[in-house]
Amino acid sequence: MTPSEAATHIGCSPQQVRTLIRAGTLKANQVESKNNQHGFVYDVDWSEAERYRLSPQKQGFPRGKKRT
Repeated sequence: MTPSEAATHIGCSPQQVRTLIRAGTLKANQVESKNNQHGFVYDVDWSEAERYRLSPQKQGFPRGKKRT
């Protein structure tokens, strides 16, 4: 799944998913981009996104909640 799809599943932004991938918190594969515009895209496994979604959150604003 793409970072955008993973973000919807987890309850955060796509940029946060990319940050988690770069930090090593969320595992993803780099796949060559089909349109060669960016060089590569991230491919996040569904089970990895689910593992992160179910992990207890230690700090920050709760996942999936809207700020009012």
